Amino acid sequence: MPHLRGLYPSATFNFNLAPAFRAGALIQDEIFAGSATVTADLTASAARRGLRYFEFLARLACSIDHGDAVEVLSDYVECELEEYPREVARLCEAGSRTLSQAAELCRDVAADQASETEAKTVV
Repeated sequence: MPHLRGLYPSATFNFNLAPAFRAGALIQDEIFAGSATVTADLTASAARRGLRYFEFLARLACSIDHGDAVEVLSDYVECELEEYPREVARLCEAGSRTLSQAAELCRDVAADQASETEAKTVV
């Protein structure tokens, strides 16, 4: 069977990457994990808002027959005014947590690179 060039690349991957590339890979992993967390939080927030909205629409449709649409509307507005700051706080907390973890990782990478550079200059 002949070798197919695309299936058998001639180059091999060297796992002894330079410290800058290792640091970049670590930071990229943290960014991906943070993005997944924020995306999950945004999706959950949108789902909660959607459920509240559809519940409101169902209650509004029923209230038209009973003549209390104004009360249903005011309940919905009151509920949204209470929930909106909570949703924003949840999202801000997730963003803050992600940025804090990324900053900690960057500090660790910088400290490792500084100690490696220092060790090379001492020797």
